[in-house]
Amino acid sequence: MRALDDDLLETWVRGWAQARGYRMRREGRFPAALLHDRTNDWEYFALEPSHDEFAALASSARHSSTRLFTIVTTRANEIYGAATVYGLQVRSTDEVLMVADMSGQDVEAPVQPWDDFSTETSHANNIGSVTVLSGGTPVAQGSVAVVNGYAVFDRILTEPAFRRRGLGSYVMRALTAVALEDDAEAGLLVASVDGQELYRYLGWESLASVVMFEPRM
Repeated sequence: MRALDDDLLETWVRGWAQARGYRMRREGRFPAALLHDRTNDWEYFALEPSHDEFAALASSARHSSTRLFTIVTTRANEIYGAATVYGLQVRSTDEVLMVADMSGQDVEAPVQPWDDFSTETSHANNIGSVTVLSGGTPVAQGSVAVVNGYAVFDRILTEPAFRRRGLGSYVMRALTAVALEDDAEAGLLVASVDGQELYRYLGWESLASVVMFEPRM
């Protein structure tokens, strides 16, 4: 697997954006995605920005109070200090970028172990989704997009009343089977605190912290 660098970050952002249907652009070395379904504004992404680069990102914040800045870093404390200096405030701090080797993963989709649930799967143009339903209502779901040999997993969600039943593991394994059809060699995702235990159990490793900032108005 490739080391964490700008190319790997952009691979994750591109897969994440494709899975959600977001338009992308660049500002310098920073990729950005237009969050048309949330803020209708841009979210910028940067790996280990220098103080000058952080200042440039903060300057961009003056254009809109809804602009978001996501920093991938192994030196989060320094980034927090820079945010204070340049007029940004922390929006979220509990996520990590994780990676997994796809070799050795199950090629076949997992067998659904519940009689009272059904599963819907879609797969086209290197993008797949899996939804588990109970009585016709979605109770667990997720999506994946394959970019440059990486499967980028996104929005792996289980409704609170249906957690602790193995649905998250089932969705991840089903999405992995979809991604392997598109020759994915490794996986990338951003995990919340709640999800990290599951992903580590499935063989994922943490690469760096993911910290989101917004303008301090």
